[in-house]
Amino acid sequence: MRSLLDFIVRHSYVFLFILLETLSLILLFGFNDRQKEAFMTSANSMSGTVFRWRSGVEQYFGFRKENALLVEENARLRAMLYQLTDSQYASMENSMSADGVIVARVIDNSVRKDDNYITIDKGRRDGVAQGMGVYNPTGVVGVVMVAGKRYSVVMPVLNGNTSISCKIKGTDSFGFLEWEGGDPYLAQIKDIPYHSVISVGDTIVTTGFSSIFPENIPIGTVSDVERMKNGYTLRVEVNLAVDFSDLGWIYIHSNTRDPEIDALYQQIGR
Repeated sequence: MRSLLDFIVRHSYVFLFILLETLSLILLFGFNDRQKEAFMTSANSMSGTVFRWRSGVEQYFGFRKENALLVEENARLRAMLYQLTDSQYASMENSMSADGVIVARVIDNSVRKDDNYITIDKGRRDGVAQGMGVYNPTGVVGVVMVAGKRYSVVMPVLNGNTSISCKIKGTDSFGFLEWEGGDPYLAQIKDIPYHSVISVGDTIVTTGFSSIFPENIPIGTVSDVERMKNGYTLRVEVNLAVDFSDLGWIYIHSNTRDPEIDALYQQIGR
């Protein structure tokens, strides 16, 4: 025991340096958004290969389910192709087209934290950019937060900072989907006007108000509706369509909105 104490005393300056260095790094990357994004980008590049190898081993045992999802997706896209061939105009229900889509694979994921993140194996060289919407055959996954050269970090629905514009399918009643933490299968929509007609079992989809997601991508189904204490709005609980604990292949929506619309929004400060 005395030898250990003597060793610590002899090298106290080294231990003090390590402690102060660790504290400074925590302060630098924990409270500065620009440095945090730069760190995450470089860390993605370094750890991407390890994540890819680990993900490959894990997903080997889930290929049967992945193949089933891909078969269903291919069947849906083929049906859309036939419908587009027979009709001059595409239905708004078929906005999940294969155009403007980048296919990527999830190589790291978390679902039990307050702020979860997903790492994918595509980056800027593949056309991925910050702010692009991410979904899979069953529904909305999240939004690209940081795009590195070869890898990107996605902020999923299961993140306290996520807010996704959504609506009740077949109506104009819309709100913003948020996740309050805890259950990875449930999210909430707040501030929907109380006069909106919403029932348990209704489908929640994207609005298409922004270029992040096309319109009518599934988000989930209504599991509960309650009137807020203010008496003017509703709180809607949603069973998420995506199982975030079993993510494999995902799609990135790379279509962008007309630049004129974004320029107009910038003029009014929106």
